[in-house]
Amino acid sequence: MKRPTGIVCAAVVCALLGLQAGAGSASAQVRGEAAAVAPTGAASKGTAELPQVGGVAPAKAQTADGGARVATVRAAAGGARHDYNGDGRSDLLDWYDYSDGSDAMHTFAAKSDGSLSAPLKGWEAADGNYWAEHMKYVTGDFNGDGIGDVAAFYGYDDGKVSLFTWLGKGDGKFGTRLTSWTVDPGNWTFDAITAEAGDFDGDGRDDIAAWYDYRNGDDKLFTFLARTDGGFATPFSSFARTDADGWEVGRMKFATGDYDGDGRDDLGVLYGYASGTVTLMSFAGKPGGGFAEPVRGWESATGWTFSRATVHSGDFDGDGRDSIAAWYDYADGHDALIGFDLGADGTFGNRREILNRPAGWYERSRMKIVTGDYNGDGRDDLATVYGYTDLRLPTVKTITFTAQSDGTLAGDLHGWETETGWTFDRMRLVERHSEGLPVCPTVYGHGGYPTEADAWDRDQVRQPNNPKALAQQKSWGAAGVEADLQLTKDGTKGVMWHNSTTRGLTGPKADVTKIWWATGTDQLKGRTIDHGPYAGETVYTFREWLESARNQNMAAFVELKGEAGQSLLNSSASIRETAWAEVIDPIKERVGSQKIMIYTGSDNTDLKAELEKRIKAAGLGATLTDHPRWVDTIGWEEPAPAASGNYAGWLNRLNRYGLPTTSVPMATTWPKELKSWLSGRCA
Repeated sequence: MKRPTGIVCAAVVCALLGLQAGAGSASAQVRGEAAAVAPTGAASKGTAELPQVGGVAPAKAQTADGGARVATVRAAAGGARHDYNGDGRSDLLDWYDYSDGSDAMHTFAAKSDGSLSAPLKGWEAADGNYWAEHMKYVTGDFNGDGIGDVAAFYGYDDGKVSLFTWLGKGDGKFGTRLTSWTVDPGNWTFDAITAEAGDFDGDGRDDIAAWYDYRNGDDKLFTFLARTDGGFATPFSSFARTDADGWEVGRMKFATGDYDGDGRDDLGVLYGYASGTVTLMSFAGKPGGGFAEPVRGWESATGWTFSRATVHSGDFDGDGRDSIAAWYDYADGHDALIGFDLGADGTFGNRREILNRPAGWYERSRMKIVTGDYNGDGRDDLATVYGYTDLRLPTVKTITFTAQSDGTLAGDLHGWETETGWTFDRMRLVERHSEGLPVCPTVYGHGGYPTEADAWDRDQVRQPNNPKALAQQKSWGAAGVEADLQLTKDGTKGVMWHNSTTRGLTGPKADVTKIWWATGTDQLKGRTIDHGPYAGETVYTFREWLESARNQNMAAFVELKGEAGQSLLNSSASIRETAWAEVIDPIKERVGSQKIMIYTGSDNTDLKAELEKRIKAAGLGATLTDHPRWVDTIGWEEPAPAASGNYAGWLNRLNRYGLPTTSVPMATTWPKELKSWLSGRCA
């Protein structure tokens, strides 16, 4: 559910490389539910641009009772992963965050051909129990019974962190939550955890590895070994690096699988350097559940953009060893899945294309991908939930790409779909490994306007409708702005102003739609702002303002104010055409050289319909799409409220809308504060 207030986690207080990881309380509560850098420069050929590596020996793994854990290599034929109904085929699972605050997990059972069935509600919680954005999920067989389970780290408002397990019942449903590990505030920071699942010690039960990003620049892997009840033992340090070694978790995309065929899962990482080099490396799992030094494999210095790739792990050719495949979203619109040869030691070698789809078939931003053997043939496939936006109604659909004997993938096998009752952005698919941090949003700034009574009396004219405001927004980190387009009398001039009247400007008060731009004693031209941070700035025409935004290299997100309907919807055809020319011509003149978007409020129904019709007729349909998402959850006042009131909403929207391959535009009245808050939460 949505998280209404508060900060996700406390600052880390343990500056040393060890965390004080307590066993926690058996009565932990979840909102009332009882608990059960990147290196720079070139290096020698043997270590080209890898983060500096030097060893820190992992601590000895311990069982919950303090005894030494003995690893046993699992059998090669371990059955399909995340099989929730016990039929030998992988299934798909989502955590759904309902708009009313309730939550549920749904199982999409695989059919014999690999297509996915309609969802079965396998578990649910009423409003008031979970905040979905406080959770980091993984799936695995944590109690070793052959049925897929779910585990999640949960970050509380006060800084406490817990680890939960939901055991699969074998019928697609899940049992009561088990809490096996909890630490008090100040020990672990929820945001710093990247969770991966796999059988790292080879005992037949999947474990959890948590890459922990210390705020002092150090990084550490912790292993949570699974117990026979599906809970987890106290974590131990299984790999560590210092700030001097140059690791940045935001430049890492993780996967897990048995790459060297020894019966223990390993950690795979795609690392993207600031220089542009992209490298695949693997950390082999050791008998105690720790990890060996990373071994570098395939590397590309040119031709790959790190943010355009997501990694997926599975045995695509059925040879008994997992490999990594990268879904690559090419700039020209086509997509491909790139597989990599495996060396005997688990290193990733030559790349080859195992799936290709032409431009226009798929948008990676509309896909949630999970690997699994969905048709039960012993080879792993890919399945996705796809959110269509270009059909008659928004549609959610499952699609499977099945693996062939040579390791290539075929399809596209459509399964369950629906046009009603499901929102793509509210579905969080559960996978064995995370996709890593989302690409940082493109921030759009907006001037704050009071929301309480008599707002105009307190308005400080903060809207970025002039060059000084544009420059300040850019200095705060905004790449674009939302600004306001009005039209003077009879649509004769498009001007940038937020109020329906000239309140806030020098000269007599008048409705903007009733005065001329450069005619009459009350003309608008030459008037200046009389108070606030931009006092002295004049009113600019639409063309002048667009030119200023282009000079600042800023995107323009234009709100066509409802008052402009006076001329745009006028009964006089002459006035209408004059007015629409003032709106459309400046965009048409510049859209080839700058990002321009336009909209009007949803309450202006007639104006909205006419705007869309006119813009499309002018060949400017792209300006009606890819609009920023508004992310603030508190209203503006004067003096300005603390941005911290938005932290909960920002987290919710980053988790819902942030994407692994695309920078999603997000609009805020606090651009400087949002940019600062995003640090460490996106890459």
